Amino acid sequence: MHSARRRCVHSGTSGRLASTSTADIDALVASLKDRPRVVLHFHGGLVDDQLGFATAERLAPVYEAAGAEPVFFVWSSGLLETLHGNLPQIIGESVFQTLLNRVTRYAAGVVFQRPGQRAAGVLTTPPARAVAAELALLRTGQEPYARLTPPAEVAPLGEAERVRITADLSADTELADRNREIVGSVLRSAPAPTAARDIDGGRAAVATLMSPETVAELAAEAEAADSRRALVTSALLVRKTVRVIAAVVGRFRLHTDHGLYPTVVEEILREFYVANVGAAIWDAMKRQTADTFAASDETRAGRYFLDRFSRLLATGSRPRVTVVGHSVGAVFISNLLTDLVRRRADADDPLPADFRVRDVALLAPACTVAQLAPVVRLQRELFDRLRMFTMTDAAERADHLVPLLYPRSLLYFISGVLERGPAKQSAVAPIAGMQRWYAADGAFGGQDSEDLRAFLAADPHRTVWSPVEGEPGLSSSARTHGGFDDDAEVLASLARMLAD
Repeated sequence: MHSARRRCVHSGTSGRLASTSTADIDALVASLKDRPRVVLHFHGGLVDDQLGFATAERLAPVYEAAGAEPVFFVWSSGLLETLHGNLPQIIGESVFQTLLNRVTRYAAGVVFQRPGQRAAGVLTTPPARAVAAELALLRTGQEPYARLTPPAEVAPLGEAERVRITADLSADTELADRNREIVGSVLRSAPAPTAARDIDGGRAAVATLMSPETVAELAAEAEAADSRRALVTSALLVRKTVRVIAAVVGRFRLHTDHGLYPTVVEEILREFYVANVGAAIWDAMKRQTADTFAASDETRAGRYFLDRFSRLLATGSRPRVTVVGHSVGAVFISNLLTDLVRRRADADDPLPADFRVRDVALLAPACTVAQLAPVVRLQRELFDRLRMFTMTDAAERADHLVPLLYPRSLLYFISGVLERGPAKQSAVAPIAGMQRWYAADGAFGGQDSEDLRAFLAADPHRTVWSPVEGEPGLSSSARTHGGFDDDAEVLASLARMLAD
């Protein structure tokens, strides 16, 4: 086994041990005895296991040169493969393009309407040619409607507007054509009771990557109408499209939009495609970072490591510990620190009362504000310093997840599409690594947002907005989400933190 591989804690499903054995962790923790500095590194969630090990090989010499003994937590997600594989296909679908055109047209008509017009009951939508021309800007690398500024206050979609839009879409023959394309293969190959099973089996994949549940609902509605040839429109498809338009308008009203075009794309994906845009993978990946510390009859990688590390601390060894988390690695760190708090009160195997983490370093953290806020509230009792390296909003907006299709970064996509609310419903969430949430007006995010803003603002050394050339330990030239753990300035800043 290579030296860097021996420093890895490799977990798999539900945070169980994968290629790493308990004997490997015993030896790893034993090697930390009397070391002055230890780094626990949690890579991002976009890489598979092999790339995780490659990250360990690349970063081990960096940490060693700074006088620290590194430990790498390695796991796999497959999220990036799903996004890069499915998003271009989804956005290229004829049904997506029709929905994009219709939602954009009505949302633009509502959001950018002059003050007073909507109050007078006038709904003016841009001509179809104008909408097509705006969307065609994507082929030249420009973002549709980016030059337009909405009014400071946008009213929610009114009932009269809903009725008008519903009537228009109900008579929309192109939308009806797209509906027939979606359900046609299902209805031809299976009766209604087995439609969902056929979709899950992949027979409808040639038509769309819409969520199987959505396709099954559309197919059931069409068959229940008993008029396949005469079907002109789909009431369900219309209702869902109106719901998307209302959601887009609502986000402008609450100032949680990401610009018109990205917001329209996000809301269409959340309503129609959420099963195939990585939401399940994202949820499972976050759950895995929590499950690895859970009590279980099976050995969990994170819990076993902390068990052995706590016993090492009980011998009197006190290394200065720095935890580094890139992207979803920040979620991993949140769960680790939460488990350390639990151990302080564990009578059977307590964490020594005088042990503290020296530094928490977050690189483009993909955790939500709600996940990070409880961590910073523990600062006085659990760690000394926190420093977040992440991009300015201008750099975040320039880091396109899917060029020419989705002109925002991964963190924008997580915020607008992948995050779920308390009831597992789609819900726009403030992401801790996005500068826009700290610069935006309003109280979106509630008390967690206020607490995190106050904590970061209390010490300017807690945030490094990349790209920036700052004093030692406060520099970064990273301009992409994935570039932070490979950026010379960030690595030099981490080394300086370890030396302080």
